[in-house]
Order: sequence, then C-alpha cells, then structure tokens
Amino acid sequence: MKLFKGLVISAVVVAWFFFLFDTGFAKQADELKKLDQLADEALQFTLAERYGDSLKSLQQLESEMNRALSHPYLFSMDEVRMLQLSLSDAKGALEGEAIHGEEAVHAVMKFRFVLDAIGSSYQPLWADMEDRVMGAFHAFQDSARGEPASERGMEEAFRRFAKLYDVIYPSILLDFPVETVKNMDARVQFIETHIGNPQKRDELIAETDLLEADLRSLFSDVKEDEADPSLWWVIISTGGMILLALSYAGYRKYRGEKKRYEKKQND
Repeated sequence: MKLFKGLVISAVVVAWFFFLFDTGFAKQADELKKLDQLADEALQFTLAERYGDSLKSLQQLESEMNRALSHPYLFSMDEVRMLQLSLSDAKGALEGEAIHGEEAVHAVMKFRFVLDAIGSSYQPLWADMEDRVMGAFHAFQDSARGEPASERGMEEAFRRFAKLYDVIYPSILLDFPVETVKNMDARVQFIETHIGNPQKRDELIAETDLLEADLRSLFSDVKEDEADPSLWWVIISTGGMILLALSYAGYRKYRGEKKRYEKKQND
C-alpha cells in the first residue's frame, strides 16, 4: 500500500508541475504578444517620423508592461532589467523638441528587439541586422587597414558600427552566455581606446580580425536550427505521460504481486 501511495503522489506532483509550466508559458506568451503589438506600432510611427504618436504607444506599452511584470515568475530579473532600461532609452529618444531621427529609430528598434529576444528562441529579429552590422564593421576594417590609415576616417567608420552594435547589444546579452559577450566587449573597448594610436596599429588590426570572427560566430550561432518551442512542449508533455504511464505500470505490477502473494497464503 505504501508503494501505491508513493506512485500516486509522484504522479500528482509530475502532473501539477507540467500544469504550472504550461500555464506560466502561456501567460508569458499572451503578455508578450500584447507588448509586441504596441512595440511594432511605436516603431512604425517612429519610422514615419510621427514621434508624438510613437511616444504615446510606448507610454501605453509601459502601463501594460508594468502590469505584466507584476506577475511573479513570468520574467527573469535580467529580462526585467533589459526591458526597463531599453524602454527608458526609447522614450528618452522621443522626448523633447529636438529629436534626432536616426537615434530615435535605433532606440525604439533596440527595445523591440529586446521584447522579441525574450519571447522567441528561434530566429530572433535582431539577427536580421547582420548585413547592416557586418557592412558597417567591414567599412571600419577597411579604413583601419588603409595605407595610410586615416584616424578621422577610422573613428567615423567605427562610430557607425558602434551605433548598430548598440542596437542589438541588449538582445545579445539575453541570448548568449555572459562570457561570450564580455570577450566581445573587451575587443570593442580596446579598439575604441587605441583607434588613434599609431603605435598600437598592429594590435588594433589583430583585435579587429578577432572581433570579426566573434561577430560572424554570433550571427551564425543564432541562425542554427533550434528546436521549436512547441516541439519542446511536446517533448516535455511526452515525458510527463511516460512518467505517468510508468507509475501506472508500477501500480499494476504491485497489484499483481500482491494478488499472487495472497493466493499463495490462502493455498
């Protein structure tokens, strides 16, 4: 009887775990869908230079987001921090009388990418920036290798790359291990620090080549086929059913052994 009770308790615990997982996953998906729609709207307004309308969309989104963040366990602390910081940057870029169009677009796009990175583990939107990011980086790389290298040209080319890198940076932090991002940061900072130092030119070019490899690996890794979230749910659900089936099989075995034992005792 103790074995049967243990099996039943195990089955109930497993079923409850999968129920909570499914409920939490669906809840986060619903909340993110609402935020995605408002973020898309804000980005379209920004691209059309309707900055007032974009700001209103973000303010409405902020209200919805704060409500969503009030639910425990829906978002990790890192996700909450990235959402709040990127939203603050987006709103700041749209406020005031003198609004810089490119900065506003980049800031709203950055927030849009963060939202998508949280809700999607397959082909995130920020990966679509590969051509722009790598194009800007190669322009800088060419200027650094030029003979003679122009300090001003290198700085301007690096600045263009850095702006685009900043757009995808928060999403990268969410999608990749911290060590991977830290290594890239170290290279970017080295280049930025020594870009005007002729004595560091060989080292700068070497770091530039390494950073190119890091960037290529970054975009390559994110494009690799990952399991669809729905497939993961099928796998997890199947695992739950297998555990329940094993529990039931164990119970039947227990009942069969008990009957054989009782029959032997009666004989």
